[in-house]
Amino acid sequence: MRLQLQKRYKHFRRYREIANVLVKHGFGYVLNSLGLAEFSPPRHLPAQENNASEESKAIRLRMVLEELGPTFIKLGQLFSTRSDLFAPVYVKELEKLQDKVPSVPFADIRELLELELGQSLSQIFNHFNPTALASASIGQVHEAQLVNGCRVAVKVQRPGIRANMEVDMEILYDLAGLAERHTIWGEIYKFTEMVDEFEHILQEELDFILEGRHAETLARNFAGEHHVATPAVYWDYTTKKVLTLEFLEGIKITDKDKLVAEGHDPVEIARLMVETILKQILMDGFFHADPHPGNLLALPEGRLAFLDFGMMGYLEKEMQGKIIKLVFGLINKDSAEILRAVMSLGVVPAHVNMNQLRRDIERVREKYYEVPLGQVTVAESMGDIMNLAYRHRIKVPIEFNMVMKTLIITEGIAIQLDPRISIVQVVEPLGQRLLWHRFSPESIRKFFWDNINDYHILFTRLPGQLSQIIELLTKGDIKVKTENPDLGRALLKLNTMVNRLVYSIIVGAMVISSSWLIKERITFWGIPLAEIGFVFAGVLGFWLLLMIIRSKFY
Repeated sequence: MRLQLQKRYKHFRRYREIANVLVKHGFGYVLNSLGLAEFSPPRHLPAQENNASEESKAIRLRMVLEELGPTFIKLGQLFSTRSDLFAPVYVKELEKLQDKVPSVPFADIRELLELELGQSLSQIFNHFNPTALASASIGQVHEAQLVNGCRVAVKVQRPGIRANMEVDMEILYDLAGLAERHTIWGEIYKFTEMVDEFEHILQEELDFILEGRHAETLARNFAGEHHVATPAVYWDYTTKKVLTLEFLEGIKITDKDKLVAEGHDPVEIARLMVETILKQILMDGFFHADPHPGNLLALPEGRLAFLDFGMMGYLEKEMQGKIIKLVFGLINKDSAEILRAVMSLGVVPAHVNMNQLRRDIERVREKYYEVPLGQVTVAESMGDIMNLAYRHRIKVPIEFNMVMKTLIITEGIAIQLDPRISIVQVVEPLGQRLLWHRFSPESIRKFFWDNINDYHILFTRLPGQLSQIIELLTKGDIKVKTENPDLGRALLKLNTMVNRLVYSIIVGAMVISSSWLIKERITFWGIPLAEIGFVFAGVLGFWLLLMIIRSKFY
């Protein structure tokens, strides 16, 4: 606490700025709630009543964040994706936050560039346009030409932005802790965890080397697919504060008239964009999380280019599988599958009314039951699901929120190009490709080798551990309260079942290993090992089937 007080007065001026802005927009009562009244201006404006309309509060909250600058604008943009935590009126208003600021004078940009790259601009570039092509809170982009003649886009971090954001982050951690201790909101929301998530995202956006790696990862995921382009990274001229990329010139994807004039088919561009984003999310688990129109270009020959890789989404296999189940639940209009997916995705509070949650999900299913897939929109269906999460206080992982936001943005752009398009219709045929991708021999082999250590532990320890348990039970060293007179028989059946399970795993492992041997064409003394493996697996599998049938418990 003492350390926090020291930091609070170290950043006194910034605290006072924040307090002034809150009071100016009618949130003076927040300072009193957080115990920060000492930072209020001596003669502040009268605070608006806490019972003002939610619409008014949402608008004024957006104005507060805009006035407080880049860190708070980005925080508001993150909150706009958290419709599981915030009411729709706040989400809708925070979506209006714009990350556009005046560009930094070229003299300051030149100084930073030469300091970061260790050379004068004339040694690196034949030409460097002093006027920025685009300017945002973290950096701005300039067009240039390297001495070797290559045309490039140079992204330069705004001088001093990192230090300013670090101060704001210290203040946000303080405010989050105060909110958790002194307000009723703190009983519902874990504000410190939200700030942790936000800091992680912000640190990634401040690291331009990581952004360059993101570009290369996306390029690798689409290697061999001519229809998607990503700019090459010039690593010799890239640092944590400078990113130099290949300059891609194309047509802004929402400029429909120009697309048609240049010979592009907007309908095909829309479908390509949707399919590309769906592949990134459902198959690669690595996706562009900010696909707004300024980050997408239509290139010649019908290609689609992605720009700006500061905000990317990662999905672990487990999370990816849950999202896929939710998608198929929506496609199949299966409320039970949707319920399981929603429950597995989020942290469900202990007090949730499961009967009411099931009824709410059933209402959502009924809403779309008679609606053709072509008329189902992601924005509305995902919105209904997130409203369920908000209503029942189910906290959904930030990764899913990023997926939802990405799909909604993608759908909005696609509808501008083709009003008849439906993401749900596009994802339906992708389902077969997705199933093949997940259960292909290559995916199974990768899964097996990634988990081979776990299998080894299972195979070597399980029989011994099971025998020890049975021995202890037989000796009476483990007390089991039961009135079942057939305990010994039950334990014998349990032992048989576990042995069959292990036996089945071994047979499955032999099939997977044989599949890999076929691909690698491995032989022993001229005898193909794959065929031998398949024969043994077949014999053992047939024997296992006979045992199951003879047991009469199938």
